[in-house]
Amino acid sequence: MENLFANCNLCPRRCGADRTGGRTGFCKMPDHPVVNLIRLHYGEEPIISGKNGSGTVFFEGCSLGCIYCQNYSISRGPTGRGIEMDKDSLADAYLELQAQGANNINLVTPMHFAPAVADSIGKAKASGLKIPVAVNCSGYDLVQTLKLFDGLVDIYMPDMKYFSSKLSAEYSKAPDYFTVCCSAIDEMVRQTGDIVMGPDGLIKKGVIVRHLILPGGLFDSKHVLDYLTSRYGNRIYISLMSQYTPMPGCTGKLKERPSQRSCESLSDYLASKGQINAFVQEYDSCGNEMIPDFLT
Repeated sequence: MENLFANCNLCPRRCGADRTGGRTGFCKMPDHPVVNLIRLHYGEEPIISGKNGSGTVFFEGCSLGCIYCQNYSISRGPTGRGIEMDKDSLADAYLELQAQGANNINLVTPMHFAPAVADSIGKAKASGLKIPVAVNCSGYDLVQTLKLFDGLVDIYMPDMKYFSSKLSAEYSKAPDYFTVCCSAIDEMVRQTGDIVMGPDGLIKKGVIVRHLILPGGLFDSKHVLDYLTSRYGNRIYISLMSQYTPMPGCTGKLKERPSQRSCESLSDYLASKGQINAFVQEYDSCGNEMIPDFLT
């Protein structure tokens, strides 16, 4: 099989870095997964975390690089504290989380390691992994890379951050974000199909699209909700998040939280669209409270 890290075009940046030779591209990461933290996590949507928690694996690096990222301490490149893991050690980690009672395996920002992570899921399932596997990603993903997970991933949890190319260029250096994200979510829905819930009230299969409300982004958020509800309706779950918290280095509007009025307005707007499969976060939720103690 072709080594997809040798001329890396796994993400829409298509930087072509030879990550096998020690070079790194936009994600700043090598050709093998680097994991910062593995733990049961209770800060996801209730249909993911449940009572037992989500078996979460936090990977270092990111191919999007939003300037307001709440996981900035591990997403902007290697911390020097991460653990290098191959497909076998990752598979063992998933099985250990299952043994701890995790509701699911939750892979956070794994896409720049996609070939190795896909192999690890296949290995774990062949070795007895029974709980659903979720990929938690930015939405800025190539269809060709997502196809590596076809038949392996049960749940996708992508963001849809922006409608405006101006905002996506300013905040994430990705003017093509919306176009790329639309194609990516189409592929995710194709792979998983409609939402499937278990008798325990937890999601077993499907797509949860998350939208983080940004300060000053009311109208952009409405465009995002318009698109998601018109294209997918209740085939997907929409998670409207108000936890935005200014991170170090944020300037201008991003130094403030979105107003409570804007968040309530968007909640009402989503309800007016007839979206039943929805989760709306409490306004007093704070990003800092949901950030694990990363190894930094």
